[in-house]
Amino acid sequence: MANAADAPSEITVEGEVRSIIFRDTGSGFTVAAVECEQGEVRVTGYLATLRPGANYIFYGEWVSHPKYGRQFSAGALEEVVPTEEEGIVGYLASGLIPGVGEKLACRLVDHFGLDTLRVISEEPARLTEVPGIGKKLARKITRSINENKEVERLMVFLRHHRVSTSLALKIHRQYGREAISRLKDNPYCLTEDIFGVGFLTADRLAQKLGLGRHARERLMAAALYVLGQAAGRGGHCFLPAEELIQQTLKLVNASDEEEPVQAEEVEAALGELVQRWGEAIKEDEKWWLPYLYRAEVGVAKELARLSGDERPVMAGKLTEAVKKAEAALGIKFAPSQEQAIRQAVQQGITVITGGPGTGKSTIVSGLIQVLSELEPGVRISLAAPTGRAAQRLTDLTDCEASTIHRLLGYTLAEGEPTFTYNRKNQLRTDLLVVDEFSMVDVVLAYQMLQAVPTAGRVVLVGDKDQLPSVGPGSVLRDIIASGQVPTVRLTQIFRQAEESLITVNAHRINHGQRLKLQNPSDFYYIRLEDPEAITQTVVDLAAKLTGTFGLENIQILAPMHKYVTGVQNLNRVLQERLNPPASNKREYPIRDSCFRVGDKVMAVRNNYEKGIFNGNQGRVVDIILTQEDEDVDEDTILVDFDGMLVPYTRSELDELLLAYAATVHKAQGSEFSCCIVVLSTQHWYMLQRNLLYTAVTRGKEHVVLVGSGRALARSIANNTVRERNTALASRIADLAT
Repeated sequence: MANAADAPSEITVEGEVRSIIFRDTGSGFTVAAVECEQGEVRVTGYLATLRPGANYIFYGEWVSHPKYGRQFSAGALEEVVPTEEEGIVGYLASGLIPGVGEKLACRLVDHFGLDTLRVISEEPARLTEVPGIGKKLARKITRSINENKEVERLMVFLRHHRVSTSLALKIHRQYGREAISRLKDNPYCLTEDIFGVGFLTADRLAQKLGLGRHARERLMAAALYVLGQAAGRGGHCFLPAEELIQQTLKLVNASDEEEPVQAEEVEAALGELVQRWGEAIKEDEKWWLPYLYRAEVGVAKELARLSGDERPVMAGKLTEAVKKAEAALGIKFAPSQEQAIRQAVQQGITVITGGPGTGKSTIVSGLIQVLSELEPGVRISLAAPTGRAAQRLTDLTDCEASTIHRLLGYTLAEGEPTFTYNRKNQLRTDLLVVDEFSMVDVVLAYQMLQAVPTAGRVVLVGDKDQLPSVGPGSVLRDIIASGQVPTVRLTQIFRQAEESLITVNAHRINHGQRLKLQNPSDFYYIRLEDPEAITQTVVDLAAKLTGTFGLENIQILAPMHKYVTGVQNLNRVLQERLNPPASNKREYPIRDSCFRVGDKVMAVRNNYEKGIFNGNQGRVVDIILTQEDEDVDEDTILVDFDGMLVPYTRSELDELLLAYAATVHKAQGSEFSCCIVVLSTQHWYMLQRNLLYTAVTRGKEHVVLVGSGRALARSIANNTVRERNTALASRIADLAT
């Protein structure tokens, strides 16, 4: 029950909930019939904890609905805890505590009488006096009762701010009993600590709590939010000073109220961020978040360290080792491949870049053979950013590869992500090969490079023409652009690869040339102009090809989430076609959709606690409801990520999306047996050459383009690269001079 100090002053309605007329499980929006002094009234609001048979005080206002007439819109509620034994039984058996029904509630009240609720809150250990209650269930009963009270208290506090129930639950999950005090102290902490909360939501709360529009704390929070969005959405490591000021002004003056914030006020707030808090760094009229500044400076320094002296190898021995590697692999290295192998053996760090079919994997296999011949017992480590890419590297080289996180010994210590291998405890390796390096962001690159011993060798393999990493930075391109790291550029397409139109057309797209088409082949283009027809054709193709390749091995790719040809709508219609509802399939509603057992899903946030990262794909294998399993405290979806079972509770479900269709950006680093690529003029401003090139190179055996001729022509012709604000190339060059 909420504290009196938090009790609101607006209109209240008190009564018993007779029935739940409607509830959206995802958002918590509820319509209930409540018996009160005025008779039976309709109460609406984001009231996820509301239960039939319980008594509440509702805080809000009377409104007139055009269809349903007069009803009470509640911003918050406060449960009236019963004081008679019969009422206490009903309260405990109402569904508040998963696993506690009427029989168990009766046993509790028979044993403790009117003192039952006090015992639960203050002396939970005594609950084991009741037959059938062990320590585990006793803890669960107490936790459920107390957390329910805390959530209600928090919702009362947030009643004015139109904060949804789902967000209130997230806030409670993050801060627990400290939620209200944390929000009063700094409401802008929500933007950093709660996934999906933007500045405007936190700002509304701050304004209600009395923080002025011109307050220095508000302007600092806005500037940090702008920098964070630039990194998270745009991949920028910094923003020019003028751009940061203008974007911050746009954000804080969004309401068009009188006395708008001025540029000099933002400049003063930025100065305080540096001087007082150290939460931003300014260099050469550029503003950085400290962790990105440290990462860029760190990558440049680590590259300089690893580039040091050449690794001495006698020319004759190296030539002999190359010949033995050719014999072992049954091939003859092309001049560019041999050059890459020799360079990788002799240099501390080497970059190998090239498109599909240019022999990158052959070089890696050859390098392993050569170095093993030259240095018996050599320690070799292979890694890639994603599980799929690591598995592909294993298949190609017959050597075990892992994700970069796993290689570095990622762990979670006291809630903070840490790595076993770092500058102080470096990897025990003589050669580190990292594939798909184009999708490694600047933060992970820094963590990885500092874990490599100075005497070791590093080979970075990637395609510089693909889209840059999802995270901030453009590391592979910047390293190559610096001109300071030995780089081998592969351009020759080998004969076997030339037989694949996927490879041929990927290179033609990359050079701005028209597609080569023939039937039969592994590459097809179906020309359709109407967005609805494109969508229907994609669904039909997916249903047909899934039978051939399997659900995990087929991926629909689109440039954007929006519109009928976008990822969001495609996932909706593909789910209904590829994994339709059935009596034996559980499903869980979320937002305007649902997750269903068997669904293909994708993580859209790095969750270090779970060891799951942005872009990881999995399958929903179970849905566990609290009322059916006393071991779970919140409805949970269980997802299989490559053999690792990971639970996602109801309040974490915005970290998952259906993944029958995905954006091209999210598919980086992954390959699929079959890719269907959607091209529509609805996504006009996203149609770029490197996006189409990246999409096509995700398919190994079968690629189908479906869409507009205009969209295809624009994608090939538009070679504009969306530059990211980075300074890594210049930092590397500066350290080399």
